[in-house]
Amino acid sequence: MNIFGKTFGLLLGLALMAALVAGAYFALEFIVSLFAGLDTQVARVTAIASVVVLLASMIITAGIREAGRRSTAVQHREQKAATYQFFVDCWEDPTSAREKLQALDRLLALYGGAAVIKSHVALRTIAREKGSRHPDAASQFGKALFEIRKDLGEYGQGITAGDLRELVLPRSDSVSPVARLGDPQPGAALAPRS
Repeated sequence: MNIFGKTFGLLLGLALMAALVAGAYFALEFIVSLFAGLDTQVARVTAIASVVVLLASMIITAGIREAGRRSTAVQHREQKAATYQFFVDCWEDPTSAREKLQALDRLLALYGGAAVIKSHVALRTIAREKGSRHPDAASQFGKALFEIRKDLGEYGQGITAGDLRELVLPRSDSVSPVARLGDPQPGAALAPRS
């Protein structure tokens, strides 16, 4: 049965290739017969005009295809940026409802870069094990922000994860950077739902 299937596939492929060659031959023969009935000067002008129209249509098609590709890339970048904004919003206030954090998980699964997803998982793990007020959570939050910037193409010379963390979670004189997040029970809001 396997040999029969392979033989049939080979014969079908050869038949399709023969049909393509025959179609190209008949199309070329038709074009030659059209030009043969024309005056020499008219045939030359018609051939040149045909080639120009064909090339112009190829250029326009390539331009439309590239514009569509750019539009898709811009739309994907905007969705990714919105997801990362939601990430910052959720982790600025980890007392958010579990549904909000689960929505963040789904958005990151769709639009997040690999390094950002890994940072988010590490942040969730730290918050679950040590609490969202732990300094390791704030440090990991800064690393996640740094990965987000890298994923969006904003490398920023001289900016560290700590700088980014301080920008979003500024230190207070009496409160640690993550203690200001206001989580009444460390890790309660960040623990995954069973």
